[in-house]
Amino acid sequence: MDEESGWNLLKHLVFESEGDEDEISSFEEIGIKLVNKCDGLPLAIKAIAGVLYQQDKAKWVEILQNMYSKEIVQSWVAEGLIMDEQDQLRRDLPIENQRTMEEIGEEMYRELICRNLLEADASFDLSKSFFSMHDHFRSLSANLMREEGILYRHAEILRQACLRTLILIDSPKTKTIEDSVLQALPCLRVLDLTKTSIEKIPDCIGDLLHLRYLDLDGTNICEIPTSIGNLVNLQSLDISVCMYLERLPESIAKLHNLRRLDISCCPLLTYVPKGIGKLENLYSLHGFMVGQNNSTSEKGCDLEELKNLSKLRSITIDRLERAEGGASALANKPFLKQLSLSWMQPDEEEEVDNGRGDDAKANEEADGDGTYDEDANNDMGDGKDDGYGQGNESEEAGDTSTGSEVENEETENEEKVWSEEQISKAERICNEMTQPSSTIFNILFRQYPGRQFPSWMTSSSLAESFPNLTYLKLLGLPCCTELPPFGTLPQLKYLNIERASSITAIGSQFLGSRSSAFPKLEVLQFEDMPRWEEWTFNGAPLAVKLFPSLRACAIIDCPKLRALPDGLHRATNLNQLGLLQTYELGEINNITLAYRLEVTNGIGLKKISNIPSLRYLEVNDCPNLECVENLGKLQHLDLVCSEEMEQLPLWLRGLIEQHNNTASTHRSLKKFEMRCNRQLLKSCLEGNENWDIIEQIPNVKVQTYSGQEYLFYTKDPYNYDAKIDSTPTMATLRQKINALRQLQLSQIQA
Repeated sequence: MDEESGWNLLKHLVFESEGDEDEISSFEEIGIKLVNKCDGLPLAIKAIAGVLYQQDKAKWVEILQNMYSKEIVQSWVAEGLIMDEQDQLRRDLPIENQRTMEEIGEEMYRELICRNLLEADASFDLSKSFFSMHDHFRSLSANLMREEGILYRHAEILRQACLRTLILIDSPKTKTIEDSVLQALPCLRVLDLTKTSIEKIPDCIGDLLHLRYLDLDGTNICEIPTSIGNLVNLQSLDISVCMYLERLPESIAKLHNLRRLDISCCPLLTYVPKGIGKLENLYSLHGFMVGQNNSTSEKGCDLEELKNLSKLRSITIDRLERAEGGASALANKPFLKQLSLSWMQPDEEEEVDNGRGDDAKANEEADGDGTYDEDANNDMGDGKDDGYGQGNESEEAGDTSTGSEVENEETENEEKVWSEEQISKAERICNEMTQPSSTIFNILFRQYPGRQFPSWMTSSSLAESFPNLTYLKLLGLPCCTELPPFGTLPQLKYLNIERASSITAIGSQFLGSRSSAFPKLEVLQFEDMPRWEEWTFNGAPLAVKLFPSLRACAIIDCPKLRALPDGLHRATNLNQLGLLQTYELGEINNITLAYRLEVTNGIGLKKISNIPSLRYLEVNDCPNLECVENLGKLQHLDLVCSEEMEQLPLWLRGLIEQHNNTASTHRSLKKFEMRCNRQLLKSCLEGNENWDIIEQIPNVKVQTYSGQEYLFYTKDPYNYDAKIDSTPTMATLRQKINALRQLQLSQIQA
């Protein structure tokens, strides 16, 4: 099936007859990419359509980015089904071009999907890589496997001495695994106990000499048996998100065939035993924790432990505030693709030392497979999701002065946490680290306390140093006052900057000095920057292309930002702009925005104008908005009123009149949605004071916040449905009581 036919099939299955043509067409680009992922195969397209039905654009992007399962690939490797290219006839290839077994497995998985040997299971969320197999293929496979792969009851397991794979995932009622079970299965290669309630692993696990894959992710274990060091063939060990795990055995350093080790998100784990650096076959290491050199009771590692791990593709390094030197930590890593560097604030460290940990922080940004939440992509997607994960925070917006004082106090407290010595030390450690390999495509800094970024991220040759960097997340910059020239990075697609509490201005230095600034950037997000006041492109010549590929931009919790940069209209492919809790922003105008604008808690916002291509506008609690004009292609208006608002905003009538003044064939406004209090809803009912506005709009949905009372109206064909509870509310009763008291008082006075 060709590309166009595939898109038509996907469009028909997902949208059926619903949705307007312009909105559907906005999905076409990502839809065609999905069709190509399926190689145009109708069965694969139908399976994906079942998952995409009634989903927003972010979900489409998430599915595009997850078309294979890392877990099943690692299982194949453990089963010995995939051979290393070095062991095959590919020794003629240069080392840098040789693929790992995992990379080969991922290609195989995609091919199985494309050939319909595996089918995406539409009854599950495809992003979690659930799949199914046709009954005929399953029967054939079962016949070929015979007793190697059957679903057993507990009693039957003990009779299957040749069993190679045992999976007990998502079984919270499973609290123990008996010694007799493991002793009866000496041939096990794969043991997956993910998200069970198992508290202890039997010592006899060390007898499973054929075991290659062990997954204890999300279990309740508090220790790992020393006997694990006997598993000389173990290739993958996942003990992430084990909330009660306090220590690792030193024998873990004996696992010389280990390829993947994940010990991230274990809040009670305070150090990694020395010897990890001997595991020279590691290609993925997550949760490496720098030890405390001054402690006599702990035998933790320093950064030097990493110097011999030359095969690493992905690594996360935590507790960098403990490091004393870092000269060789990133040296000799020619294949490194993903890097995460993380510090912990002294007050957080005190909580950990007291045994409380910080579970929320541990789970905030880390992802066991090193994708960092595959970030980015899911947070904002392709720029057409239904929001930014923020709720209606109208109460918070009620008193901006108080909010600003609280924010300033929190910022000052955050800065006081880091001493000058700690700030200088963080800068020194990062500068001492060898510049990461040019192969790197994903970098995460978390809670970096330095005022300056390391020299390898601020040099004029940034583009040459990181030609493949695609994802960059900076989550926590308490002391940094200026951002590097990230605009020169040639392949950067996603940039997320959060909690940069000392930045007050972003100017042309952010763009760099090339003919195109951020040439490939698609998603840009700023969040929680309480002192940021100014964003300008001053000094950028008109010949310089600014954000030519930008599709989605979000500015969240930046209360002092006064204006958007004048040159933002040069971002000609911008589809979505979200402005949430930007209290000082006064105007949004003269920008090229093709699809959606969302403004939430815009206390200072007074004007939205001259956005001629805008299709969807959401205004959420912007009480001082006075003017909304020149939105010639607006199709959908979504208004969320504060609880105190009793009248429709004056600008709404003007906006309706503007659209009615155009020729009927060119009128674009088709839908109006509003959430409001009961009184405002009643004013919109047929025959009431706002009905003359409502009746001009083709499709109207007005609801109270609970959704229990509503008005649904369509103009052509005419349909009117309204529900108003006749039972008086407490507010109505209070009003009547107060009115009665006033009447009695006036009678007494008379």
